Amino acid sequence: PRADVAVSYFGMENPVVGGYEPHKVALRRAIALGVDLEREIRLVRRNQAIPGQGPIGPETYGYDPAFKSEMSTYDLPRAKALLDLHGYVDRNGDGWRDLPDGRPLVLEYASQPDQLSRQLIELWKKNMDALRIRIEFKAAKWPENLKASRAGKLMMWGVGWSAGAPDGDTFLALGYGPNKGQANHSRFDLPAFNKAYAAQRVLPDGPERLALMDEAKKIMVAYMPYKVHAHRIFTDLTHPW
Repeated sequence: PRADVAVSYFGMENPVVGGYEPHKVALRRAIALGVDLEREIRLVRRNQAIPGQGPIGPETYGYDPAFKSEMSTYDLPRAKALLDLHGYVDRNGDGWRDLPDGRPLVLEYASQPDQLSRQLIELWKKNMDALRIRIEFKAAKWPENLKASRAGKLMMWGVGWSAGAPDGDTFLALGYGPNKGQANHSRFDLPAFNKAYAAQRVLPDGPERLALMDEAKKIMVAYMPYKVHAHRIFTDLTHPW
């Protein structure tokens, strides 16, 4: 695997999937627990990926190959229990979960009209159907989605991020509040994360910096602004000449 991460983000300013209240965090974590990552890697990514446990990609400073989180866990009973506990239940008897206030719960996932995107959203549909969560897909060309994403107009979108340097800071930057509209497509903005991120970036490599990077990473896992899917493996063919 290279210094890469494939994610789906939740728009943190979106009224449905965004927010920092316990029931909003629970919704994102339940959705993430409902993603069958093993199936995605095996069937869609042709085993050219390893499961992601956090935002920091391999081959960079701060990546811990021994770190395991619930980010890669597929657990439908737990996901359903989280949704039930926080009031995301079927209130009108139509077979689909609703928001705690009774309004319909409908996810909107941005996508592109290419084969890989179609396969990924097909899997998203199966995963969310199993949770009884409605999900709709809005296809547009990638540059159009990028423009809408930077403006904070998308509820959910799947993107990849590669490091330009062998340092995990480039991945943690995805959650830094002042990076909204740039690297931070989710528009995640949490003071505790911002503080840890800003502190680690000015320190030399060593235990103190690693501890802050680890703190920042765990905050992103806990609040789930990004569902980290996998670190992709790229296979290149070269000739001697």
